[in-house]
Amino acid sequence: MVAYRYNSDSDKLIRIDVKFALTIALFYHLDIKNKEFDIGALIKAIHLLPELDTLKIHSLSLNQTNVLNFEEFNILYSTNDTCKITKVYFEKMNDIEEFYILLTVCPYMKYFKVDNINHMDIESVLRFIIQKINHDCNNYIQLLCFRIVTPDNEIIEKLNRMIHIEKLLLTYKIKHLAENIYLE
Repeated sequence: MVAYRYNSDSDKLIRIDVKFALTIALFYHLDIKNKEFDIGALIKAIHLLPELDTLKIHSLSLNQTNVLNFEEFNILYSTNDTCKITKVYFEKMNDIEEFYILLTVCPYMKYFKVDNINHMDIESVLRFIIQKINHDCNNYIQLLCFRIVTPDNEIIEKLNRMIHIEKLLLTYKIKHLAENIYLE
């Protein structure tokens, strides 16, 4: 297990540890348990682990003081073409903008699952995500999954109606299994 601690003093140490570990093994899955993980640290971690396929993260920090520095900005745009992450599991979405950030950091994402939309309206969240995907002409995302405490046919019908009336998608399937709503 490689722990990433975002601290300027330990930054060099973690890079050495990761580079040493990469000579022994490749990392395909990254599970970040920190609550409100810093975006800059996420970008650096993904850059250090170029073979990642799966990212599991608790939540992101969207503080106004959390602006990307020049190095992080350069890393972000240099990894856009090389990032291989296709599956993103997001435990707690506090703000809809977090999806935009994750889509920017993981442009080849095929699967996106959110465990908790933190009192946000599922219709608004889904509308924003679909509009963002359509606006960016993103052809990679194939499956969205949202955990809803009490999904029922009424919610599915409301989402179907919204997608149809607003013409958000031409072809899609929407269903719920247990506490999850899936949109293909």
